[in-house]
Amino acid sequence: MSATEIIAVMLIFAATGIAGLMVIKFIKIPYSLALVLLGFLLSFTIGIFGWDSGIRASNFQDLMLFVLLPVLIFEAAFVLDSKLLFKFLPNVLTLATLGLVLSTVLTALLLFYGINHPGFPFIAALITGAVVSATDPVAVVAQLKALKAPAELNVLIEGESLFNDATAIALFTILVSIGIGAAEPDLLSGVLQFLKIFFGGILTGVLMGYLFAFSLKLFDVNIPALVLVSLVLAYGSFYIGEHVFHVSGIVAVLFAAIIFKKTGRQALNAVEHEIHNIWESIGFIANVFVFVLLGLVISIDMFTERWLAILLAVIAATLARFVAVYTSTTLNKFTLGQTIDPGYPPIMIWGGLRGAVTIALVLSLPTELPYWWTIQSIGFGVVLFTLIVQATTTPLLVRKLKI
Repeated sequence: MSATEIIAVMLIFAATGIAGLMVIKFIKIPYSLALVLLGFLLSFTIGIFGWDSGIRASNFQDLMLFVLLPVLIFEAAFVLDSKLLFKFLPNVLTLATLGLVLSTVLTALLLFYGINHPGFPFIAALITGAVVSATDPVAVVAQLKALKAPAELNVLIEGESLFNDATAIALFTILVSIGIGAAEPDLLSGVLQFLKIFFGGILTGVLMGYLFAFSLKLFDVNIPALVLVSLVLAYGSFYIGEHVFHVSGIVAVLFAAIIFKKTGRQALNAVEHEIHNIWESIGFIANVFVFVLLGLVISIDMFTERWLAILLAVIAATLARFVAVYTSTTLNKFTLGQTIDPGYPPIMIWGGLRGAVTIALVLSLPTELPYWWTIQSIGFGVVLFTLIVQATTTPLLVRKLKI
């Protein structure tokens, strides 16, 4: 794409985002859902006028993983309440590790035996389980804030999403390697590879966070300088993690943001509110692009050809999420972790939407996997179900539970 075409695409996407703001003023639906619907309509408009946007499912992966996800992960980690996050960290980590693995395996088992087709082996079911277990609560968190839900509930939902996105991406990478024959399906080697990718990302992020926090002592801190430093930190930690150390770039970004904010607090204190607002604006724009792009790449064929697999996946993912959340929260009562309100788990289950990470993963599937189209269709279907059904009904659940 030429520079002129890139600018044209950005302007059209931004205009679609503005149109979405107008839509939600008159139709009470989540903003992310409005963007998906408008993106879907935009794809038809593009076809009518014969305009080639240059956006393809093949390059959507690069846009998501290398341009949008680092910003979204950094923004979510940076603006999250650090004190509450560390208070509920054992709960969050249990949900994002044990909970995600449980959800992945249970979803895989239900899908494997439900589909029961030789063209959909168990490794395909496991990959699908990892894909649909990564939560993205952007729509729900906005609703919870509007409803003045407790900050603890927001932290539990957002914190779990941050960590389980990173866990799901690391797990997905290993499972796909097994699927294409690049790695042996050995449990021990898989666990070791996961530990290397995940904890290597933590170490990279921690080092980058400390390094950039220390750099704040070397110049006069102001808002423009902090925006520049934090942007370089977000993309730099991702790039170094992925391409230098070959570990999880998303995990690196997550921990870089947390450490940078905690260690550089003295320099950040004076302008913390303003820098949070700027990063929330950057995250908002990134989310506009994510959901408009999602609407653009959805096709009708995947729903007409794979509707039964999508239906099974929706049921399996919901049941697996129920088991994962209640197992994790029950375990926290007897180990480390805070006791949480009994009304929180139902909202955490139903508010566990799927979004940016799920879409990025299904679009990064190697086409040499014979079942890639089925997994991609399931991923799109589960995302749309959570946006259309779960996101629109979560406020009713919050009111019903009197949270």
